[in-house]
Amino acid sequence: MLGPDIDQYRDDIDNDEGLAAKRRALVIVSLLLLALSVSGASIKEANTFIFRIEFSNHVGLTYLLGAAVIFLLLRYYAYAQSYHSQLFDFWSARLLNDYRVFSYNSAEDEVQGLLGKRIDIWGGDEPGIQEPRYRKVGMLKRNIVYTSEGEDDQHGAYSYNENIELNKYSETWTRKDFRKLLKFEIKYRVEAILKHREYLDLMFPYLLGIAAIISLIIKLYQQ
Repeated sequence: MLGPDIDQYRDDIDNDEGLAAKRRALVIVSLLLLALSVSGASIKEANTFIFRIEFSNHVGLTYLLGAAVIFLLLRYYAYAQSYHSQLFDFWSARLLNDYRVFSYNSAEDEVQGLLGKRIDIWGGDEPGIQEPRYRKVGMLKRNIVYTSEGEDDQHGAYSYNENIELNKYSETWTRKDFRKLLKFEIKYRVEAILKHREYLDLMFPYLLGIAAIISLIIKLYQQ
């Protein structure tokens, strides 16, 4: 089974107290801004346990909350960025675990499935091809990466990442094949959002914060 350990990833997020604190603050402030922007409600008084503050300038308060949401979005991203690349690794591993996309015939030491049309490598020479990684390298540009080995006269044996560009076409690997691969990619991207909780766990605060900012912009535009 290709791919990183999803259970470890979930444990890391659940136990990351710094990330949890930033997520909680972002969600609370975003919900408050949404309530003010969408419902037209206003905060008359806030009890800070020592003082009671009445807000007379509701527009100024809305601006302040909008600025706070933007600040918290940046802070949350700073804490969450180490988890973002792993989200790509999870759905792309599911993509490569689909036998229709990639499968390795250990008897013949060759790649089969859709990517077998592009990967013309004998596994006996390149055993690393049994555990490939899927990489986005630009707009509609994709690579397959695997670990290969070489030998240097000075340093001896060493390993490195070999790239197979999926945007290079031939008689066996065509644009139609690449578009078919992108359809599989879209399928697994959507499934990552709808069926696997790790995506929403990480991305929901962004969506809520952006929705709050958009609601504020619409409200200001309508005034």
